[in-house]
Amino acid sequence: MRRMAKYDRSYSMQDSPGANGLARRGTQRGCSRSKSTRRGNLGTIASLTFSQKQALNLSWRLLKPQASACFRKIFLELEIASPKVKQIFYKAALVDAFNKDEDNSATMEVHIKLTTKFFDELLSTLDDENEFVAKIRGIGSAHAILAKGSNFSSDIWERLGEIAMERVCSHEVVTKTREASRAWRTLIAILIDELRGGFEGELRQHRKSSSTDQIEMGKVEDEEELHAKLQQLRMDYNHTLPYT
Repeated sequence: MRRMAKYDRSYSMQDSPGANGLARRGTQRGCSRSKSTRRGNLGTIASLTFSQKQALNLSWRLLKPQASACFRKIFLELEIASPKVKQIFYKAALVDAFNKDEDNSATMEVHIKLTTKFFDELLSTLDDENEFVAKIRGIGSAHAILAKGSNFSSDIWERLGEIAMERVCSHEVVTKTREASRAWRTLIAILIDELRGGFEGELRQHRKSSSTDQIEMGKVEDEEELHAKLQQLRMDYNHTLPYT
């Protein structure tokens, strides 16, 4: 059973009389986390009602023209929250400055474009949970390569979820209806959970493959060492034989 992460699908937001009724985890301004629930109940695409799915699609159509600005704020805040992310985007920008032939998918600007496209595709699969989950996990697993060279870790997904929850759920387009607010909270919670799941799953595969390679390499080295020692023993033995 996969361990429960800090940022789980049952993340809930209490209604607040404030301007946006939203706060990040750890504050007391209308934000709380409910007890975790099992998969298949609250916190899955299947838990979304027909009206909530409609609210997601409608609010996304209204939000999309402003999506670039919204996602840019999210990524900029993530840079502040995680120096690792800032370093990754910085390196990508340097590489991109010398390569104008194609878009560098690691830059922030391309991430913003891809995120917008990703939501377009994701919201079209709300009625197919397998495809929905596969799309998200594919994105998560693609980031596993950053774990070794850039120290990308699961806590970055947690921070992304917190920031996205605040930025998206406090947007005026989303706060217009309670159904949209609830639907986006559920969607983002699932999104982060599956991104993290895909990332950690691929990371385990990398580590397993690496361990297997090391074991095989160790076996070869042991065999070579044993062979060398046997040769040395034979040489030593031959030298100790009396001449006849």
